[in-house]
Amino acid sequence: MSATTIDAGGRIAQAVPDRIVPDLIDQLAGLSDASPLLVLRARRAEIRTRTQAAHDALLAPRRPGLFPASERAAVAERIATLAGDEALAAHYRGLAGGAGARPALIAHAERVTLSPRDSRPQHLRALEDAGLDAHGIVALSQLIALVNYQVRLLAGLHALKAGSAASRQGDPPSGPPVPADPAIGFTTDVLDWKPWLPPVVLENASEEQRVALAVTPSNTAIGAYSLVLAHEPEALLHRTPLFNGIMYAPRGLPRAERELVTAVESVLNGCVYCASVHARRFVELTGGREVVDALFVEGIAGLGDPRQQALSVAAARLTATPASLAAEDVAELRRAGLEEGEILDLILAVAIFSWANRLMLSLGEPVR
Repeated sequence: MSATTIDAGGRIAQAVPDRIVPDLIDQLAGLSDASPLLVLRARRAEIRTRTQAAHDALLAPRRPGLFPASERAAVAERIATLAGDEALAAHYRGLAGGAGARPALIAHAERVTLSPRDSRPQHLRALEDAGLDAHGIVALSQLIALVNYQVRLLAGLHALKAGSAASRQGDPPSGPPVPADPAIGFTTDVLDWKPWLPPVVLENASEEQRVALAVTPSNTAIGAYSLVLAHEPEALLHRTPLFNGIMYAPRGLPRAERELVTAVESVLNGCVYCASVHARRFVELTGGREVVDALFVEGIAGLGDPRQQALSVAAARLTATPASLAAEDVAELRRAGLEEGEILDLILAVAIFSWANRLMLSLGEPVR
């Protein structure tokens, strides 16, 4: 097996063949160097490397600015504690070294973790009042999203492990996915996204920001979302290729099914923009919209196909209550025909959209 490293330009570079060295996620999931799950994770080498690199960029930043590393760790500990992942919380507690975090930052992290759809522009103003600038606000947003990603990846790995102690905690969300509110509606229409922070002006971007955006001076079609995230380029350098690696990696879970589970998650989280993008891609890939129409109206209860139902139940559990994903849910996925690598792809897709939804919902809003 080849180890991987990241070069100065942010690209994955192959190193000399070596044994698989467990990373943070492997260690917290209890995967030894002889574990089949460790080998399975290593097949997605870039995803594994970028996951660790994103953690390192956010928790040990070269330029922490107005959001110091110890405070970042204290916020991350609170998120992991909310999720009930004591091992992850202990990791961040150790990094915090007894430091605390400003109450406004903790309150924001709790809200975006527990109910991201309740985010509003005034919450960013409260962070400014607490002393954060645009760089700090985006760093906090990325940190909240990263820990939610880690929580779900770890919950999925625990469920995949033989003899998992995970147990179900009630039925998955299956009814109408959002409160009955005429102002909220899911669609496959193409939407715009309006940021609540001023985006970086591309012409004035630093070289580090341009590398993270993967642009040259001639690029002009960089969207507002990417330009907002460019306020904190250390995390963005790894977050974009991590997202692409999960959603577009060859083989494994079919692309249409990755789009389906991310649409399920986006509906449950109330992310109208993400749901529109990925439900539309599912329709384009499958040629039919009956599944999407049912999802938008009835939630996952409206999905009748056994494989789609198994995928959606697992996605719903990981989205709403990660610890409720159990070995029996994995067994149901296997009965539906999924192989181990496909199940890992499902877990990764849900994990990365716990990240994507929270960024989209806490930094801006859809425009119809």
